[in-house]
Order: sequence, then C-alpha cells, then structure tokens
Amino acid sequence: MFFQQVVNGLTIGGVYALIAMGLALVYGILRIIHVAHAGVYVVGAYTGLYVFMFSHSFVLAALASMIASAVVGVLIEELVYMPLLNNSPIISLIASIGVFISIEEGIRLVFGPYIKSFPSAMFSGEYHLGSLILSSSQVVVLLVGMISIVLIWFITQKTRFGLALKAVSEDIEMAEGVSIDSRWMIMLAFAFSSAFAGLAGLLVGAYFNSVYPSMGDVPAYKSLAIIVVGGMNNIWGAFFAAIVIGLLETIAIGVFNVPLPRDSLAFIFMVVMLLIKPSGIMGIFKR
Repeated sequence: MFFQQVVNGLTIGGVYALIAMGLALVYGILRIIHVAHAGVYVVGAYTGLYVFMFSHSFVLAALASMIASAVVGVLIEELVYMPLLNNSPIISLIASIGVFISIEEGIRLVFGPYIKSFPSAMFSGEYHLGSLILSSSQVVVLLVGMISIVLIWFITQKTRFGLALKAVSEDIEMAEGVSIDSRWMIMLAFAFSSAFAGLAGLLVGAYFNSVYPSMGDVPAYKSLAIIVVGGMNNIWGAFFAAIVIGLLETIAIGVFNVPLPRDSLAFIFMVVMLLIKPSGIMGIFKR
C-alpha cells in the first residue's frame, strides 16, 4: 500500500511540477503571478483530446497540445501583460484572473460543460510489479513526465537559451547590456512554460480520463502554493515542492487516512513552510 501511494504521488507530483515550474519561470522574469497559466493548461487538455480522437496518436496529441498552449501563452503575454508591464503588479494579477476565467468560459461555450473522456482503447491494461499495480495511463504519465523534466533541466541548465533566461530573470538591464534581447526572451519564456503546462493538461486528462472546462481551477491555486513553498522564482524549488506535495497528498490520504480534503494539504504545508522557512524549500539546503 505504501509503495503504491509513493508511485501515485510521484506521478501526480510530476504533473504538478510541469505546471508550477512554468509559473515560477514567468514570475522570475516579470514578477507576475500568472493565474492564466491554468487556463493554458486547460487549452492543452482539450487540444490533446481532440487531436487524439482524430489521429489516435498520443505523440501527435502531445505535440499539438504543446504548440496550441505555447501560442495561447504568447498571446496572453503580448496582448495582456506587455501593455500592463509598467503598472502595479496587482493590475496584472487582476487581468490574469480575468483571462483565466475567460478561457474557461470560452471553452465551456464552445465544447459544452460536460466531462469528455478519451477513447477507451487509448490506454488499456495494467502492469503488475510485485504488489504495485500501474495502469497504462499511469506508466505513460510517469514516462512522459520524467522525459519532460529532464528536457526542462537540459534546456535551462545546459543551453545558451537557458543561460539567457537566467540572466534576464536576475537582471533585465544587465542582460540587455550584454546583448541579450530581453523582449524576445520573455516571449520565448512564455512559449516554453505554456507548452509544458499544456502537456500537463493532456497528461492529467489521460490519467483521470476526464477533460472539462473547470479542470484548471485546482491547478490555478495549487500551483501558487507550490511556488511559494519552492521559492517564488526558483523553478527547481518548484519542482521539489511539487514532488513533496504530490507525495504528501497520496501518502496522507491513501496510507494514513488523514480526514482532510486532499487539496487542503498543499496549503497547510505552504503555511508551515512560510512559518519555518519563508525563503522556500530550497533555502533549507542553504546556510
């Protein structure tokens, strides 16, 4: 039972990480709490669902969800955040909430309010590893999640693009002083983070076999708790916080039967971390 819940926690924690790391990246560059990121996540889920229904290819569905989400993310950045950049951050936050609600309501208007499911043959069967039982969808989510995290690590740590992103997030003026086009990097950061948020939407839709307009509500506030725990602009802090929260949820509920709503645990943990280490989970490893 315990190891089963550990695997379940790693699965859902990996998906949380794909969403929260992008949110932390955007905050690090623009100091904006990008609530509309959860709307991009929903766009990815619906795009992946319909592409899979017509193509029966999960690879095509994943690529389509990433591309569509990247486009939506860049549009939000260009049409909403850039015009408001010189205003108070609270104005951008209010606008972001408005965009998120607009995306959800637009999807509800176009596709209807009801839950949609993937074809039953998409992921059939189970894998038994001793006492562990892994569904086909869980295996796919684990594998795609791990590959995505490794890809994010490589891009952010080992490429010129990643170094430029780091420079822009630390000091835009200094970055421009060494010939880094900060405007272009901001656009690429939104495309990059939005693509993986869209992929996360597809993975969650496949894992739970349900896609619906309000599926971004929980990620909208839970990803905020994750980046607070991880350190607001620290994408790897967001990764570790997401994994910890995923494990906390599944073990607390599945093993110890804690009589609390699952989604409340992330916020309880957030409050505890703020009291103990306001700088975030990565600060624990620093003197």
